[in-house]
Amino acid sequence: MPPAAGERVGPRPEPDPGSAGPPTTAGSEPAGTSLLARRELLTARLAATPETPGVYVFRDRAGRVLYVGKSTALRTRLRSYFTAIAAHPRRVQRLVAEAHDFEVIPCVSSREALILENTLIKRHRPRYNVRLKDDKAYLYFRLPQPPRPAEALPAALPEPRLRQFPRPGYTRRLGQDGARYFGPHTDAKALRSTVRQLRTLFPFRGCGDAQFRRGRVCLDFHLGLCCGPCEDRVTPAAYADLLDEVGQFMGGRTEPVVRRLRREMAAASARLDFERAAHLRNRLQAADRLTERQVVAGRGGDADGLGFAQAGAQGMVAILSVREGHVLGLETHALEGLQEVTAAEALQSFVGQHYARATRVPATLLLPFPLPEADLLGAALGEQRGGRVELRAPRRGALRELADRAGEAAATALGQRQVAADYDAARTEGLLEDLRQRLGLERAPRRIEGYDISNTMGTSSVASMVVFEGARPAPAHYRIFNIQQVTGANDVASMQEVLRRRFRHLGGAEDRGDDASFGVLPDLVIVDGGRGQVNAAAEVLAELGHADLPLFGLAKRLEEVVPPGRREVIRVPLESDTLFLLQRLRDEAHRFAITRHRRRRTGAARQSRLDGIHGLGPQRRRALLRQFGSVEALRVASVEELTRVPGVTRSVALALKEVL
Repeated sequence: MPPAAGERVGPRPEPDPGSAGPPTTAGSEPAGTSLLARRELLTARLAATPETPGVYVFRDRAGRVLYVGKSTALRTRLRSYFTAIAAHPRRVQRLVAEAHDFEVIPCVSSREALILENTLIKRHRPRYNVRLKDDKAYLYFRLPQPPRPAEALPAALPEPRLRQFPRPGYTRRLGQDGARYFGPHTDAKALRSTVRQLRTLFPFRGCGDAQFRRGRVCLDFHLGLCCGPCEDRVTPAAYADLLDEVGQFMGGRTEPVVRRLRREMAAASARLDFERAAHLRNRLQAADRLTERQVVAGRGGDADGLGFAQAGAQGMVAILSVREGHVLGLETHALEGLQEVTAAEALQSFVGQHYARATRVPATLLLPFPLPEADLLGAALGEQRGGRVELRAPRRGALRELADRAGEAAATALGQRQVAADYDAARTEGLLEDLRQRLGLERAPRRIEGYDISNTMGTSSVASMVVFEGARPAPAHYRIFNIQQVTGANDVASMQEVLRRRFRHLGGAEDRGDDASFGVLPDLVIVDGGRGQVNAAAEVLAELGHADLPLFGLAKRLEEVVPPGRREVIRVPLESDTLFLLQRLRDEAHRFAITRHRRRRTGAARQSRLDGIHGLGPQRRRALLRQFGSVEALRVASVEELTRVPGVTRSVALALKEVL
């Protein structure tokens, strides 16, 4: 077993039970080992790494696990980390810089590597891995398999009737007991509701073992929710068939069950057994209620449509499950550790972690975009399924619509989760206190204002002011500024103009009837940009008598918090909620600014050269264009020709000629 986080990596660790061989690790080198010797040791170890499928683990100096990865060729993958390091993304560069040691665990197949990788990620929760946010085990529906009549039960088996009439139930752990498991389900309430409805269609046993031993039917039998095995109201063979049908329904195979119920109802009606026919009719109606799901056009097989949404280091994946062409349900899974991770990398990590523990893998996964290691994942999941698994990113048609619907569901779920977090008082108080300490503020910033500039080559320039109160957006206080005094693409001067216009409103704004939002002094100001923008903003605040107002810039390239007038920067941990709050403020300011800029640019593009001419209203413009056909024809026409148009006076014609 690989050593736990924080343990020293010894020269002979025990092999992991899931690995095909012992892990290859390095012993601790002597103190004072030179950098050159360290590189030579690293090169020698890479050369000794097998070119087989397996899992690799990076650790820091304290032995903590930094990252867990898998590969079909361990030596090639590990060499790629230490080759052309400057060309890697910043996240990988930091990982390589922090990594003090690595170990490899060879595996016999890609599926084994996938399972082992996910086991280690769940055990160690490395900071550089994308992780499923909910650490608790999800709920499964457990369907035991009773013995068939041909199977002889051991004579010494205690309570054989409990084996003949087992009770389905719920569990959070997968067992190797011959039972069928359906899940994992993120929404336990929805699963329990589905099972309650299922019992109206398939009345399987729901009582505990102690009550079953009494041998008397309970209220569930009289309500039609149990078939009464405790009083032998059903044979063991019929009960086994009942559980088989439950398994078909839970697996999405509804049509065979519905066809059988219809045949039995027709037969009962033909022999005038109307009581039995009515009972079967009620079960058919229950089946219809359970299968009233949207049909995916042109799709008759099994597939999962995956959608992905991300906000900072947080993410959400939604899964729409399609069985026999029907959408069975929706599940959402929260992710964390997404800082500086591409959407494809995050979704790929989720697919590996989620389906490695799923009880059923569909034949097709419909993705919003291609994954970098789709072939490896498909092979590993194919081994688990016992058949081919295709990972597709459809571009059009019904399958693309399904993936898009999953994406919309993921974005909605992520937004709902963020709203819930915004109103978590304990979380927001701790968040603002952490921000106060990191920025060295006197008090926690209850009101934070963020500013951004948006323009296209210096035209239609606008600035946005967004406000967060209590660590959550306050859209009613958002404001937009059209840049009036700056020409060209000068973001620094534009930022100074905006801050002058905003902070000159302070002091009696409400009494003067000004905008009430402008009359409130913020606790913290964040501008989008680096040292140039923040120093220019500080000049304006000092000029207006607010030099003591906390002001910082957020540089997007390195996500550094830049204070004015100081060379050092403040680095907030990339995985922290505090940095996510600042990024969210900055991104919201950018979104608000660019939305208004596009609107202004579109309006300018639609503006006619005839607009703004004194005396030339909409009716006269229409009359002139009907008469002459175009603005160019108006330009070459004489004043006398223009005045012949009804309603156009000589003064209007002269003004028109002057403009054109």
